[in-house]
Amino acid sequence: MSDKKLTILGIIAVAMAGLAILQSRISQQSGQADFGSSPLVAGLNIEAVASIEVTSQGGSQKTTLKQQNGKFVVADNDNYPADVSKINALINDCLDIRVTDKVTSNAANHADLKVTEEAAEYVIAFNDTEGKPIVSAILSPVDLESNVAHGRLASSHDVYAVQAPPQFSTGSIDFVNCQLVSISQPDINSVAVKTPAGSYVLKSAADNSDVRLENMPEGKQFKGTDYTSVFGALSSVMFEDVQGTASASDLTFDYSYTCKLKDLKVYKLKLAKKDDAVYAKVSATYLDATPVEKTVGQVESDEELKKKEAKLLAIDEVKNFTAKHKGWIYKIPSYKADNLTKTLADLIEDIPQPEELPLEKTEAVEQVAK
Repeated sequence: MSDKKLTILGIIAVAMAGLAILQSRISQQSGQADFGSSPLVAGLNIEAVASIEVTSQGGSQKTTLKQQNGKFVVADNDNYPADVSKINALINDCLDIRVTDKVTSNAANHADLKVTEEAAEYVIAFNDTEGKPIVSAILSPVDLESNVAHGRLASSHDVYAVQAPPQFSTGSIDFVNCQLVSISQPDINSVAVKTPAGSYVLKSAADNSDVRLENMPEGKQFKGTDYTSVFGALSSVMFEDVQGTASASDLTFDYSYTCKLKDLKVYKLKLAKKDDAVYAKVSATYLDATPVEKTVGQVESDEELKKKEAKLLAIDEVKNFTAKHKGWIYKIPSYKADNLTKTLADLIEDIPQPEELPLEKTEAVEQVAK
């Protein structure tokens, strides 16, 4: 074997040995890091959980999540459906709480360590069908210098140090998907706005280059660019709060915003103003009511089949949208609600007239022209 080959084999052997040593050290370090660390909540049968109570800020804020037919709802918002990913995140965060050293087993020390329900930063309780806790985790505020909190189970006096504890969402609206509707402006054909002061229609130019007011009054023009904000108001509508229709019988829905898309879907928001807030009921329809039928005895082209498929998908989309939001009223953020409720007077102004010159200047201009 040549010297060159021996040298290469030697280098490979050294590299392999180094890799083995590195893996051994990593394994040892991992073992040391996990030694003495254990989960505060050892396990949880989520199917047995009938409700979850998330309490924060020393008991001043509390959110209750209930499990109904295998899905969680937010009790504080008239049982509005909770977002599955956010419920999963809450459960995973609880299961990921890792404790290290035991600090005390004396209940007399709980108040000083802020692991009483009255002083804790968070209390997360998983309850059974009778409202009794299956497991309840109590966490103190985090010490900012050490990034360490204290934690215990409500069923035990033992208090442990918690390294880098998770930050929990605690408000009821934190557990729902607040995206109400999102429509790209190039997909919009027209927008119709109805207010107590009147109504108007904004239309997209054929090439999407501009937005025009249908029947612009003579001598008027758009005032600034607010009309484009109105036309694209559904680009991303989030809601701040939600309640069932039975809880808002005092609202008068005398505004409406109707958005017609180029693919014939129509989204409608009925709007109500109360004090400084704006509330919305939402629905969707499809303009083409003709049924989709299979042509008997005729082979259809791929293009025709794609058109029918797109129509069926659009019909399902608007049906699901309407079913999802039926019976609910949403509070819209003020910055977005403003664009949904603008009057025509907010959008247009008089076209400025040419300034008249004094008589002597007019005669001078005429002389120059001659």
